[in-house]
Amino acid sequence: MAIIFVLNAISTSLGTLRTIFIIRQTIKPVYVTTFLDAMLFAYAFKLMTMSTGFVFILAFALGRIAGVLLGDLIDKKIAIGILEITVYKHTEEGKVLADQLRANGYSVTTGMGYGIEGKNRLVLNIIVTRKDFPELQELLFKSGKVNMAIKNVTKVCGKVGYRHISSDSTA
Repeated sequence: MAIIFVLNAISTSLGTLRTIFIIRQTIKPVYVTTFLDAMLFAYAFKLMTMSTGFVFILAFALGRIAGVLLGDLIDKKIAIGILEITVYKHTEEGKVLADQLRANGYSVTTGMGYGIEGKNRLVLNIIVTRKDFPELQELLFKSGKVNMAIKNVTKVCGKVGYRHISSDSTA
């Protein structure tokens, strides 16, 4: 029963990671995770068919839940991917924040936007790796109230912070 739980937990975490890799268009790890997931799932399923009793079905189902949780934890730990952060600030505050972020190595592009009643806003666009996002978020919150949108990006050509990424690579 425990082996069914463990096998299914590992299999499901690999399946979860495979889905995340596909969504982020990081394809190379998909082949390995798919193969390992299939092998583990087939073996766990074989053990299930040879077992009798509701307890084995329960172990299988709980393994699925544990696998999703484990896959999510692994994804957060490895933090593969690139984010585009769009920040909206009052003009003068935005200029100060943009310069501060650039001094910390972030690639920041600014443009004008208009808020409620046509008030000027500075729009900051920042490209950052998911691994670097917590540090960026800390800097943004230190600057006071921040309105921002966070989007996943599959490919970037050019600068991401201090890093240069070619058009064929994904982080």
